[in-house]
Amino acid sequence: MKTTARVSAFLALICLAWNALAQEFPSKPVRVVVPYSAGGPVDMMARAVSKYMAAATGQSFTIENRGGAGGTIGTTLVARAPADGYTVVFNGTLAHTLGPLLRPKSAGYALADLSAIGVFSSSSNFLVVSNSLGVKTVKDLIARAKAEDGKLAFSSAGPASNPHLGAELFKAMTGVNMEHIAYKGVSDTVPDLVSGRVPVAFASPTLALPLLRDNRIVALATTGEKRMKGHEQLPTVAEAGVTGYVFESTYIMAAPAKTPAAVVTKLNALLQQALEDPETRLALEKLGLDPIKNTGAQADQMVQAELHRWEDIVRKLELKLE
Repeated sequence: MKTTARVSAFLALICLAWNALAQEFPSKPVRVVVPYSAGGPVDMMARAVSKYMAAATGQSFTIENRGGAGGTIGTTLVARAPADGYTVVFNGTLAHTLGPLLRPKSAGYALADLSAIGVFSSSSNFLVVSNSLGVKTVKDLIARAKAEDGKLAFSSAGPASNPHLGAELFKAMTGVNMEHIAYKGVSDTVPDLVSGRVPVAFASPTLALPLLRDNRIVALATTGEKRMKGHEQLPTVAEAGVTGYVFESTYIMAAPAKTPAAVVTKLNALLQQALEDPETRLALEKLGLDPIKNTGAQADQMVQAELHRWEDIVRKLELKLE
């Protein structure tokens, strides 16, 4: 009985310490790692959310862009950081989840090394081509890709990034062969996409919308299950002839595993507050994103569901990055 009482008292002290830590958090600047170059969708949404968090807490949330290897370099930095909540990462949920699966030897982290703070937004992407390609429909693109058999190229933010996997799924479902050209971030793809050097992309709204407004590229379709709000004139890829094709992006904020639960809860609360903030919501909506609210535990479940969904797809596509 005495041992049980001591254990209970010890656990109560831990809970009190965690609660005190959460109440004080953050008491110093927070390092926000974006595992891609500046100017891309993950970078822009991280800046919008971090701006709110800094204003709400009085502490700086400083963005650090560490691009490369499909997001695994920056994510590894966070996985190896002290588990105190002062280093976090923003990433596409799919790249975050599949990095270790596609790079088992070199990813540098496992999913178990990170705890989700929240999956906070989602969007469909645009299937776009350069003006110089002369393609106006998805069927035209498929015919052109089949005729050129591997010579037509598509861009991505790196292996296992959302634009890469969206294109690989398209290739598998249409039987076309296109060359993959990987960049450190989506913003780096713009010059070659516009010029026609790498003329195809499965682009986020963040990348596509400014270029579409200026008529610098052509949108053939959107990748979601339903037509994109505000762009209903565009068919989905499935409606355009690739039956069953659906590819939607979600985005995650995560911290090192073993970060105290109370700190993760505090960060999640700040994230939920940011999603309720009119200025932050407007910033995300301008990026073509729909805010999502959930707990850290629910977000971890979403990560596992994403992994289970894509494990078989990765095997069928025979995607190998090392």
